Amino acid sequence: MKILVTGGSGFIGKNISVGTKISSKDVDLMDFDATVAYFEKFKPDAVIHCAAKHGNFQDMANDKVGFYRECMTIDMNVLEAAFRAGTKKLIAMSSVTAFPHHLDKPLAEEDLHFGEPHPSCYSYAYAKRMIDVLCRSYNEQHGVNYTCAVLTNMYGPHNNFDLKYATVVSNFVHKCYLAKKEGKDLEVYGDGSPVRDFMFVGDLEPIFLNILEHYITNAPLVISTGGQTSIKTLIEIIADKMKFEGSIVWGGEKNVGQVKKVTSNANLVKFLETYDCNTDFTSLEDGIAQTVEWFEANASTYIKS
Repeated sequence: MKILVTGGSGFIGKNISVGTKISSKDVDLMDFDATVAYFEKFKPDAVIHCAAKHGNFQDMANDKVGFYRECMTIDMNVLEAAFRAGTKKLIAMSSVTAFPHHLDKPLAEEDLHFGEPHPSCYSYAYAKRMIDVLCRSYNEQHGVNYTCAVLTNMYGPHNNFDLKYATVVSNFVHKCYLAKKEGKDLEVYGDGSPVRDFMFVGDLEPIFLNILEHYITNAPLVISTGGQTSIKTLIEIIADKMKFEGSIVWGGEKNVGQVKKVTSNANLVKFLETYDCNTDFTSLEDGIAQTVEWFEANASTYIKS
């Protein structure tokens, strides 16, 4: 199978070992004609579509138009280019951010369009939600097999640890490293009560390969561990793996966003078990240990002396 991976220089793309990986250096996916020309020349059998405009919640709040416009444009260009090139199988990355914010339950595939996303990131969230609409539309109209994969909070090596762009795990790993290096307390916004599901990026590739081979349905698929971890527990694990001996100081007055956002992976587990695939996920302790080890080995990239 001839696989093309978009966003090959990004976090998810760097952690995929199969296929031909492309980035903006190869083709500008915001340019429709250039995207179509590249795909028609390459003619992939399958596409793992990871390219998008990424950032943290502050970035999304500050550039609502940019996040919506770029994500939507890239997704529309890639799916149309893949279709024109004869690609029958495609996985497009959505995000847990796309889910409604008012549901107090583990979020499942059928909940995706059942209400407004969180107001802190609504423009990005709607763009990610539209991936499901695009995939279903191509499947129904053109008879292809394009899958919307709704990813939970991913972490691991090659994440963006720049504090300006870092997400939850990469942000705390970087800040804990600095606190340890400088002999200071680790200061954290909020009280640690928000609950999330965190999944190690190294677990994704075998799931993607099984989706490409076996998943034939119009329904999106949530990819998560199904776990529930408080931010407090997460930071305590990071501090332990970093061997940080200082104090963790909480700032309870800060806005920390949605209190609870976790997902159900029941459909993922059922799918994998149907084909005798591994359903074990890297534990948070082991994943954080690998992430901390990677960051310590690459800290000079993000911290200027």
